[in-house]
Amino acid sequence: MSAVFPPPPRLGHLLQAVSRQDVPARLGAPLSDTERRVWEIAFGLMVRRRFLTDSPLAEIGRSVATAVHFHAAAALPALDAEMLVREALGEKVPVEDIDATVRSGVHLLLSASLADELAMTDGELDDLVKQAEELAAPIPEPSGEEDVSSRSAPPDAP
Repeated sequence: MSAVFPPPPRLGHLLQAVSRQDVPARLGAPLSDTERRVWEIAFGLMVRRRFLTDSPLAEIGRSVATAVHFHAAAALPALDAEMLVREALGEKVPVEDIDATVRSGVHLLLSASLADELAMTDGELDDLVKQAEELAAPIPEPSGEEDVSSRSAPPDAP
């Protein structure tokens, strides 16, 4: 690609850049379902690092309000962001109607705000992103047939 249109950053790099408040010019929705999945996993890891499963709603609300205010240009819906935090903590909340673009924005920008709240180092953030990428990797499905020739015969009993 040319210098005018650089390639979009890798998912982890984008999360790290936003967390470090070094927002790239091409901030947009993830490019693939896999990238969306990594952002969702990283968001869940970040949320569970910041909150306990029984954290008061007021505490969650304060963190969400801070993130929404800090990233005001993104116009994140605070109620949707709060619901996604609560879902990440294991609560059954109505999130199925939240638009994928809103989800991605919340996952990315709220993760960045939580990283700031937690005062995560670059190394900690790198490790969290790496963990999310590993968890998002598809698990190969076993084939239906086993290769019988690769099995070793049991040793003969004396």
